[in-house]
Amino acid sequence: MKTKQLVTHIVLYALCLFVLLAPVSTNGQKPERKPNVRQNTKQEQKDDQTPNILNQNISIYAENESLSTVIERICNYLNLDYSYNSKLIEGKNINLNVSNKPIKYVLDQLMKDFYLLFEIEDNILVIRDYVPMDKSLDYDKRARNYSDQTGFVFDNPKKKSITINFKSSSNLIIIPVAINNSDTLNFILDTGVRYPIITELPFVNKLNLNFLQPINVKGLGDGEQLTAYRSGNNVINISGLVAYDQEIQMIISENFQISHILGIPVHGLIGFNLFKDYVVKIDYTNNKITLIKPEYFTYKEKDKDIVLPLTFEQNKPFVRTSIVTDKNEDVPVKLLVDTGASDALWLSTNSDNRISLPENHIETFLGRGLSGDLFGKKGRIGAIWVGPLVLYEPIVAFPDNELVDQLIGKNDRNGTLGAEILRRFYVTMDYPNHRLILRPNSDIKDQFNYNMSGLEVTNPMPGAPIFLISNIRTNSPAYYAGLQENDQIIAINNSNHKTLNLNDINLLFQSQEERKIKMTVLRNGEQVKTEFFLKKMF
Repeated sequence: MKTKQLVTHIVLYALCLFVLLAPVSTNGQKPERKPNVRQNTKQEQKDDQTPNILNQNISIYAENESLSTVIERICNYLNLDYSYNSKLIEGKNINLNVSNKPIKYVLDQLMKDFYLLFEIEDNILVIRDYVPMDKSLDYDKRARNYSDQTGFVFDNPKKKSITINFKSSSNLIIIPVAINNSDTLNFILDTGVRYPIITELPFVNKLNLNFLQPINVKGLGDGEQLTAYRSGNNVINISGLVAYDQEIQMIISENFQISHILGIPVHGLIGFNLFKDYVVKIDYTNNKITLIKPEYFTYKEKDKDIVLPLTFEQNKPFVRTSIVTDKNEDVPVKLLVDTGASDALWLSTNSDNRISLPENHIETFLGRGLSGDLFGKKGRIGAIWVGPLVLYEPIVAFPDNELVDQLIGKNDRNGTLGAEILRRFYVTMDYPNHRLILRPNSDIKDQFNYNMSGLEVTNPMPGAPIFLISNIRTNSPAYYAGLQENDQIIAINNSNHKTLNLNDINLLFQSQEERKIKMTVLRNGEQVKTEFFLKKMF
């Protein structure tokens, strides 16, 4: 299911189970069905299920009318089929006076009268129950109780530690999660996240969330303010761990779809409440995380170990260190430790006048935020100090987005320390003792590389061997090789697309300057062959 369609469904299914048909004008009269007009096929209907229908204007007046009658009128105006459990709205009367407003405005008004309990079955959102607004004080009391929620406990209390295998893509840690006995979901382990967040629902047949309450959030990116859904009293299971009474936030927006960027179905983010009660060891080399009860953890120091003090602000971990700019100037910095950031460093030029954009840099796509694509510059600085260890010429991202720049430079923070640095160490996040322990691994001497092809590739059906070129940087090797957006990759260096995955493609493009890349792509039904050499731009 496309995320954009799912957003439509979240709003519409709050009232009834709609099957969206062709849009029609809404003038208060039920539209006639014209004979001898070809009806859309089911696939065409599915393709038409976009938020465009929510942008149609409608005028509707209701004075103490039953909710079921108003729902029926709305559906008739828009030529919609509908179905719902009458017990959900039985005895509910509403007043409405809306003139020439978008249908989404009307539905939002109706949604404000209810907290929702829903489930997704076979990719259909179904209303199961509601909590009227006159009980909101009880709800808010419950919300306050779970806002200070407990963390995870071991299923077997006798165990001292639990090890979890994870998947990795673009340096990100992806772990299996179940919510309220749902299907297995893939969540990114992100130390920058306070509450678990659901961001998309690919390939999910069953998910129950309790007591959904709409809230407004301001995301990162080019988009506008978003509506999120806050849910409490949930149970989360992770490979031998369980957490009760958990708050979960759901932000379903096509702007924040990242599965196709990572090539793995990803459903959300989880962080603080997994880390806060345990010593967490991350082994990037073997893709394993181990959670240890603090009373059973004994730190055995080794010669090359680096121990950095952790401080916490709004449950987020920070370290202080120093960088060397490209002008060879030492600058002390305060950085968020973020396992959910793929890059080595993000820095804000507004946080310190000594931090400036490197003279040699490129403009590029940085990633996705909750409100859309993030763009900015990338360039190399001289070095970053990690304790007594110096890592030379790390690549730094400088976001163009003013909001992002403000956030990463807020409260004397200068930026973010990301997974491209963390992956070079065996990482121990010791929240109980406020320390970060880094032990260099075999990747410690890796050069800091980036995509030297100029291509951005996506996997529109994560897990399937379909790879599309989504963006080409001007004046890059791929640009001069004649590759185009929407070309479908058939082969790279004699490897058929069926044997590739997106992470392998990205690693190849970061591998070595002057490496020859031979590509076969499908364009307008014809195969096109070309080649180029990877080239450093800074």
